[in-house]
Amino acid sequence: MNREKIKARNIWLVILVGAVIFAIFIAEIGYGRFFHLISNVNKSLIPFIILLNILNSITFTISWKFLIPMDVSFYKLFRFYIAGTFINNITPAFGAGGEPIKAILLGEETATSKAECFAGVVSQRLMSIFPFLLIEFMGVGLLLYMPELALGRWEVLALVFSIIFGVGTFVLLAYFYSRKDRLFSFVNFTLRFFAPLIRLVKRGFDHRTHADALESSINSFHGGLKNIRSNKKGLASAMFFSSLGWIFDIMTVYVVFISLGSGTQIHASILIITYIISTVSGWLPLFLPGGLGIVDSTMVALFILNGVPLEIALLATLLYRLASYWFNTILGAFYLLRSMKSV
Repeated sequence: MNREKIKARNIWLVILVGAVIFAIFIAEIGYGRFFHLISNVNKSLIPFIILLNILNSITFTISWKFLIPMDVSFYKLFRFYIAGTFINNITPAFGAGGEPIKAILLGEETATSKAECFAGVVSQRLMSIFPFLLIEFMGVGLLLYMPELALGRWEVLALVFSIIFGVGTFVLLAYFYSRKDRLFSFVNFTLRFFAPLIRLVKRGFDHRTHADALESSINSFHGGLKNIRSNKKGLASAMFFSSLGWIFDIMTVYVVFISLGSGTQIHASILIITYIISTVSGWLPLFLPGGLGIVDSTMVALFILNGVPLEIALLATLLYRLASYWFNTILGAFYLLRSMKSV
């Protein structure tokens, strides 16, 4: 299957699923009621919602820049980050399909080892999980501080699972760091799985031709990780900006609620926990690109379970996903096309 067919299939699948989700949500609200609610949205807050979403990507890009030794402009790094986000959003790959693309684009731009670039990409994702878990624990702490608020059985199970999932990711990465042989097997499998995606930006890519150089790449990757580990100041800065990235994304959801002007009150702990569980749910399904449909339905269900009216939960989720998923997907497609022309 050539790169054009793969790209077209993935994009049309995303558009189709997105259209179905929008149609279902609007039908549940009722067309008349939907247009009434939309007309009453605080339009002055829409630029602020978009700004918060862009700040989310900017801060994660800054955290990435602190973890790489390459001399590359922030704007180009931002382009690579958003291009990778586009691939993440159109491919069913645990939200990580765009990571090899980021490494390849960075390597092509700086003429450095792809393995070392990939080490920076992986480290950025690792650094983003730390504050993600911290924010989750903060949400749990706020929930415990407010005894009148209570989670249902399924919410508790989902929350526990999200914590286990995050901690498990750290354990897995630590295991690969200590066992090069296992990392070699994993990377070999990953190259085969992502070969069609890599061909989006590198024509004629064949993972079999890279088998002999794989061990050398693993050594370079580990060397890159060690260099990052010794950069204490860079790690601290990356952690700080990753934390800001998650905060900006959560604030996006909060401002969306404010923009609806519904008078609906939602406690910070409920907002944080709903956001955390919904985000983790988007990393799981292998058959839906970017968690499309899974994140939306999970977020709506959790809002409703915690007292948010159905129509408000549906509309708030639609607006948030328009800003965080669809806006980034379109922007990422634009930057990926620009990057492909220069490769």
